[in-house]
Amino acid sequence: MNLLNSDDLLDILERRRVLTSDQCQLVSLGKGKQRQKLLRQFTKEGGADRNYPDLVDIIVSLGLTVKEEGKIPIDEELIMRAVAADRRLPFKKLDPLELDIEIVTKKIPRNFAIRQLILPFNVVDGVLEVAVYHPDCQTVLADIEQVVQMPVRPSVATKSDIKRILSEFFGFQRSISAAEDHFGVVTSGSVDIGNLERYVKIASTKEITSSDQHIKQAVNHIFHYALEQRASDIHIEPKRSNCMVRFRIDGALHTIYKLPKVVHSAITSRIKFLARLDIAEKRRPQDGRIKIGVRQEKDVEIRVSTVPVSFGEKVVLRILDPDVIFQDIHQIGFSKRDLTVYRSFMEAPHGIVLVTGPTGSGKSTTLYSTLKEVSTPELNIITVEDPVEMVCEEFNQIAVQPLIDITFATILRNILRQDPDIIMIGEIRDLDTAAHAVQAAMTGHLVFSTLHTNDAVSSITRLRDLGLQPFMIASTLLGCMAQRLVRRICPDCSESFEIKGEALLKMGFPVAETGVVELKRGKGCRECRGTGYKGRSAIFEIFPMSSLLKKMTVDGESSLEMRRVAIREGMTTLREDAWSKVRAGITTVEEALRVTAET
Repeated sequence: MNLLNSDDLLDILERRRVLTSDQCQLVSLGKGKQRQKLLRQFTKEGGADRNYPDLVDIIVSLGLTVKEEGKIPIDEELIMRAVAADRRLPFKKLDPLELDIEIVTKKIPRNFAIRQLILPFNVVDGVLEVAVYHPDCQTVLADIEQVVQMPVRPSVATKSDIKRILSEFFGFQRSISAAEDHFGVVTSGSVDIGNLERYVKIASTKEITSSDQHIKQAVNHIFHYALEQRASDIHIEPKRSNCMVRFRIDGALHTIYKLPKVVHSAITSRIKFLARLDIAEKRRPQDGRIKIGVRQEKDVEIRVSTVPVSFGEKVVLRILDPDVIFQDIHQIGFSKRDLTVYRSFMEAPHGIVLVTGPTGSGKSTTLYSTLKEVSTPELNIITVEDPVEMVCEEFNQIAVQPLIDITFATILRNILRQDPDIIMIGEIRDLDTAAHAVQAAMTGHLVFSTLHTNDAVSSITRLRDLGLQPFMIASTLLGCMAQRLVRRICPDCSESFEIKGEALLKMGFPVAETGVVELKRGKGCRECRGTGYKGRSAIFEIFPMSSLLKKMTVDGESSLEMRRVAIREGMTTLREDAWSKVRAGITTVEEALRVTAET
């Protein structure tokens, strides 16, 4: 008899103090009725099979809590951890990003894996590691050992994790394998015309079309999986013998899949088709957009960029989630002082506000969130972008198109005829753009724009270097803000630790204490993929143009001198703002040092 379908499970949970004797009696008395209720529910949802419902499902559905642990809810993971401990087996929390699709799908047949609820997840020193739901399955494990011709080491996992990963991985692998079969086996004599390496022998092969059903399913799966994992970018990279799919999550790239090289061209063509790009053009970079419906009330924009590389076309997809792009100004990460200063910029009748920082520092999110905050039916907001990041019907958005001479400068020459109240310029790159921005500010318009500088005060020097007259800068510039993104400590595995104040002082942090300082860090867990971080927050340095700074700008003072004055007048530097977030338990010392190393 299977352990998880018998009352032996109740004995384990009572011994491990997960359930009390009264709770075990409640489960026993209501078992039949609750099983029938769950069976009707699973049947209605189309999910009934021989594995549903069992005693674990029944216990979880009753909504019980651990009495001795402050009413912790008894969920599937808690139950299976108790079972693993009782059977002296390790518990495995399955993370899709850590799994190799080849091991999951090629070691054990799909039907057998689903029927027995067994998932192979790793091979270490010639031993196949498998996640099992039923710990007492020695006969099944022995059969697997005979088939794979290697020892098998079991770990206990939850049924929902095993079923979900088997479904996702086998579904995706089926699509890829079918497409690979459709294409045919690539021999050493065949050639990829997108590959820059030269071959002597060329063999003809047939092509998979981007309309192939399996390719459609594979691309849809990649999109869905990226959104599920909170990815900001998808990289599809052709290599010599395979196609690599990577996701950027919280600023770091993770390898997700290594696909057969033969499906790369079809996946690329499918994405280019959705983005309305020229599928036949493989020699030139192309840019496009895709809008996908995630839920009935939410659409996600995907910006597509293709470029030819050594082994074919590389595709990068930037995921623009409106929930990320449009945020409450109060939630971005401003300190009380910085928020007050930035709000004074937002409420000004005219002038220029500059947001600076490198690519990927969150400038677009800050500007979009700002425009969303100030947007009203009484205001005409016009943006000039290269390209338009996120389409928003509350703004009038203009895309720069250099091929037909629609540049920042040419648009700004005519934009004042559109009767704007607020103008957002994607980036000030040259003197023409800067001069037109100044002209717009001098004629009573509020202008937001970005620059690429290391700190806020350097924006003034940058404008002077472009060729703007210092008196024009002083008369129109309201203030500047530099920003960066730091990774947040994962709330699920956050822990406290102690560090000496002297060590922090040596790192450059403004620490008042000389003794031991208590800080936080992430240990690493499944929720954060072992990194200790989950999500990101912004750090800022911001200053308004005071009378003294205006005078220093006109007099041509150095940025170093102006920075000292800005700090004396209250500006918090990036390093200081990062330290305040370290003290607040938002981020770590290491992350603060990494992000503010050059400031």
